Amino acid sequence: MEQINKGMPAGTACLYQSFTEQAVMHPNRIAVSDEHSSLTYKALKQKADLASHRLYASGVRTGNCVALILPRNCEQIIHVLAILQLGACYVPIDPDYPKERIDWIIACSQPSVIVTQRELSMTLWGNDSLTKAMSHLLFVEDQFNFVPDEHEKPIYRAAGAFAYIIFTSGSTGNPKGVVVGHQQVLALINAAMPLLDATHTDVWALFHSLAFDFSVWEVWGALTTGAKLTIIPKSVIWSPDALVQYLRAEKVTILNQTPSAFYALIDAESKALKMSEQPLCLRKVVFGGEALNLDKVKKWWQLYPCETLQLINMYGITETTVHVTWLTLSDSLCGTENSPIGEGLASLEVLLLDENLEKVADGEIGEIYVAGDQVAFGYINRPDLTAMRFVASPFHTGKRMYRSGDLAKQLDGQLFYFGRADRQLKVRGFRIEPSEIEVALESHAKIQRAAVIAKPCLDSGLSDGLIAILIATEESFTAQPIATLRNYLSQHLPVHYLPSDFLFVKKFPLTVNGKLDEKALLMQWQANQKSTSSLHQQRLELLRLKQQDILAKSAT
Repeated sequence: MEQINKGMPAGTACLYQSFTEQAVMHPNRIAVSDEHSSLTYKALKQKADLASHRLYASGVRTGNCVALILPRNCEQIIHVLAILQLGACYVPIDPDYPKERIDWIIACSQPSVIVTQRELSMTLWGNDSLTKAMSHLLFVEDQFNFVPDEHEKPIYRAAGAFAYIIFTSGSTGNPKGVVVGHQQVLALINAAMPLLDATHTDVWALFHSLAFDFSVWEVWGALTTGAKLTIIPKSVIWSPDALVQYLRAEKVTILNQTPSAFYALIDAESKALKMSEQPLCLRKVVFGGEALNLDKVKKWWQLYPCETLQLINMYGITETTVHVTWLTLSDSLCGTENSPIGEGLASLEVLLLDENLEKVADGEIGEIYVAGDQVAFGYINRPDLTAMRFVASPFHTGKRMYRSGDLAKQLDGQLFYFGRADRQLKVRGFRIEPSEIEVALESHAKIQRAAVIAKPCLDSGLSDGLIAILIATEESFTAQPIATLRNYLSQHLPVHYLPSDFLFVKKFPLTVNGKLDEKALLMQWQANQKSTSSLHQQRLELLRLKQQDILAKSAT
């Protein structure tokens, strides 16, 4: 943290202050709700104030990190506000992550306190005293026993430079922590809220995990505009049919989705409307996290014309604070060869550059570089990677740009996304470094080498999952159930990192330059799929002939 903090002044803008302003204007409006409770802005501020006293008593000070490992409920929001009120920085960790990943994030961020539940703590660490010694565990259940000095005013510290650290996939096999400040988030909010026409009458849904940066937009989009934030239960998130009913019941007006999640929602909503359900209250749906296939959205426009419900595509990167571009979608864009992502937000400058950091001409493909007020500070404890990805701008002295690794071209002022320049993938909204999965696979005693590639969606060509191509140390291991490997990986990686398909080969194909030929690997997998399908058809045909033979004999 010191390596990033050196020379960085404390920010003057503060997210907690922005929330407090809304609490003064709208004290009795509902600020946040979960499946069991709801809090007004006044009540949320009071609970956040109390939690900040408790955190302060536990040693949290300006500039410290505080890890949050909590289920989806109002306590998450209470403690985010409490942490920021102290000028500290929150590190969200999804409790569903494997223990190994959670331990890595804690070791890397070195939080002064871990806020969690006692039950979660026992599930993750049991009585592991070593892990508990890494940071002080603070259980939310014990807050009712905490009584602050009644004469002491709510603690408020000038905002530290940092607001949160979110960990994303890393090329070394371990995740990397992106450090983002108050000013970067407020720059996003100030640039995007007028475009969204968001007001205190809106209802935002918290669909995503706090450990996914889309949640930053959801939480602060609501709390800095006086709107309501409804936390969707975990069970509802994974059920499109339940989700559309939840959106109706909560009268959600602003929904944020990865395209993959939205495609499933379209079918669920189509069924709901056929059953004479009332239309949704949605005003805006914002896409982010992965490339959008507009042809798959056509069915939605048959349900809700684009004139009545706006669909917005926002390309973004964790390192540039969630969103970079904005495009209001319409059915006239269908049939576009590549995903249209619009134009940059007012707080950012989006540049398409070649390998010499020179601007490419309109219509030419270049790598996306992003400069401006939303660019993050860098990676925690990774000065080498920070220097590699956050580079000096040749166009503005003293300014930095983030090198995204994404490719795009510009036509008539609009940007079109063309995929990754490196191997990093976006699958179902998550940025995934294949090498992280490969490292985990190769740690298995029976796996000699592993290569992970994207599984193309049959009707769009976009990433629809992951394929693991493997070379085993022993021929006999290839006959083992794939579930064995999946179970092994689930102990090391989050569920969205798990390959959907596995294929064993004797050797990897190489290009003429001696590099791994990923196209040839994909062709091998596709050939295997056809072979497997053909064999299945042959078995079915053989079974059909046997049944005919049996029936013929019984008839005679």
